[in-house]
Amino acid sequence: MNKSLMLLVGLLIVSRLIGLPTNFSPMLAVAIFMPRLTSRKSIQSFLPAGVMFLTSIFLPPVNLLILFCIIFIFLITPIVSRQINNLVYSCISNVLLWFFVVNGAVWISGGGSLIEIYIAAIPFDFRLLLSTSLYLLLFNSLEKFIKVHPQHNKKILDL
Repeated sequence: MNKSLMLLVGLLIVSRLIGLPTNFSPMLAVAIFMPRLTSRKSIQSFLPAGVMFLTSIFLPPVNLLILFCIIFIFLITPIVSRQINNLVYSCISNVLLWFFVVNGAVWISGGGSLIEIYIAAIPFDFRLLLSTSLYLLLFNSLEKFIKVHPQHNKKILDL
């Protein structure tokens, strides 16, 4: 396994387990950025989803429907990002996708009225939008910095 890939997986696992504030993690940003890190579509989708699934074992339990919706979001986020091919629009569209799908799952699992759930989720999902935007800004800046050096003429995680 590629050292860069192992480092990324390790950092993502740590970011999930260290207790960052709710909805303030690099996970969605990484899923959005994956098409820029590797050409391998299987890694693009399964790495973020796999880390979410693996780390959920060690975190407080979540309703299975909600967990599956979250993993589904992480599976399709790289696909959506490849289609949009713009970090700003990809960030907004994937956070909106998260907002509707995950909070819809909360409603289906008996969380109250649909409108109340979506309204209650706005502060949390705004935090998700903010954190995803900040992490994407960081990742994009790092990518530009790395590409300045001629030894980096391929995607970072390509094997």
